[in-house]
Amino acid sequence: MVSTTHIGECPEKTSRIIEVAQNRFGLYGFEKTTMNEIASDLNISKGSLYYYFPDKESLYIAVIQKEHDVFIHLVTEKIASLSDPAQMIREYVNIRLSYFHTLLNLSRFRHNNNMWELHSMMHQQWAVFKIQEEGLIADVLTYGVKEAFFEIENIHDIAELLLDIIKGLSMSLVKNKDIFYLEDTEYDKLFKKINLFVEMFIKSLKRQHIS
Repeated sequence: MVSTTHIGECPEKTSRIIEVAQNRFGLYGFEKTTMNEIASDLNISKGSLYYYFPDKESLYIAVIQKEHDVFIHLVTEKIASLSDPAQMIREYVNIRLSYFHTLLNLSRFRHNNNMWELHSMMHQQWAVFKIQEEGLIADVLTYGVKEAFFEIENIHDIAELLLDIIKGLSMSLVKNKDIFYLEDTEYDKLFKKINLFVEMFIKSLKRQHIS
């Protein structure tokens, strides 16, 4: 279980710690990163780092939260600049694929007990992320229906389906790997596969008079 943190006591210092940890996780992954190395990068004592984040898991979760906040901001900003609901879905998917790639770089987990323990700790966070993403997709689908572009009855079910399939296709490439990581060629393959599905998905939702 993750211990209580003190991240609210000094937002500037907390933000700096998360930024440095994000860089270290991005370079070496969760497993090969130590709290000693992060403290050294920050030029602070290990005790000071542990005051704000009592273990590596809690710091990693904070980094993931930051990444997801950036992802949500990017998607929301991009969608707001578009008028075509089909293009909104494409942009959401492409930004999400980039986010997925980033998460793999930050973790580079091996299939071992430690990975499953951290996944258990992240369970509540993933549930929150899923609700946020489904809400974004549902808003796009609702807009598409309002503009007579899509023809959908069960918007929230369709939003959940899109997210689940994207997640399923993404995980299909790493589930049998020793380390949760994708080479560039594998990522390109995933990108093409998911975008092929997305075009089929969009076509299935369009009103028949829409070309």
